Amino acid sequence: MAKTSINTILVVLGLKQTSVPALVQRATAIVSAMTANKATFPTPTPPLATVSADIAALQVAETALKNRIGNRADRDDKKQVVVSDMGQLHGYVQTTVNATPSQAEVIAADASMTIRRKPVRKGKAPLAVKQTVSSSVVVVAKATTGARTNDWQYSTDAGKTWIEWAPSLRSHTTITGLPAGVQVQLRSRAVTKAGPSDWTQPLAIVVK
Repeated sequence: MAKTSINTILVVLGLKQTSVPALVQRATAIVSAMTANKATFPTPTPPLATVSADIAALQVAETALKNRIGNRADRDDKKQVVVSDMGQLHGYVQTTVNATPSQAEVIAADASMTIRRKPVRKGKAPLAVKQTVSSSVVVVAKATTGARTNDWQYSTDAGKTWIEWAPSLRSHTTITGLPAGVQVQLRSRAVTKAGPSDWTQPLAIVVK
């Protein structure tokens, strides 16, 4: 069988750092949502009261800068504190999701966040087929470690009956003499020292 990676659930923070007002708005929405869902987030890190105080301090520094009674360095320091707070809360929510992945969407929504699932990466398909010559197909199986030979079969009646093709030492073969215009199903299995493997899932092709 083709190997696949584990489907990973990622919590999306959705934080914009370029604009202080946008950062404040987003951070406030996250704190408000988590505060309203204390049952889902009983022990957030850092505490939500601390984050609220940091957001308020940033707002004061931003206002002072705009009124030219504050300095940019102080505002930027307070901005970085809020960004750091959001990063920690994001990690807390991610940990909560990891603990109960079946409730990922609900948990993320309770924190005013969303989720993104990494697509499952599929390995090499167990069987591939191509046709370059009329009434003949080339079938390629995924190589099996320790395989001594590879068995091949094809069916012209939707898998009701299977016709044996000559075994091969390599993980590919060419099947000839197939009826043109007919859908043919193909399958293979590797034969190792331990015996034959299961047949692959049939792969269909309309023969030209």
